[in-house]
Amino acid sequence: MFKCDRCHKITQPGEKLTKHPVKYRDKVYQIMDTKFKGSIVTSYGKEIVKEINLCESCTNKIADETEGR
Repeated sequence: MFKCDRCHKITQPGEKLTKHPVKYRDKVYQIMDTKFKGSIVTSYGKEIVKEINLCESCTNKIADETEGR
């Protein structure tokens, strides 16, 4: 059981929980390259900052909104 962060209802036991990311931030990843000594490989990506818990009905609503129905 959990509380949906979108509709604020308490779910039934066994209902599926979906975590939906709502905030991101940019992240820079740097690693040392083992082939070339002293070389640093830099990659850029996104990192999840905040997620919300969604019930099954809210998950379906968000999926419909993103598909443009």
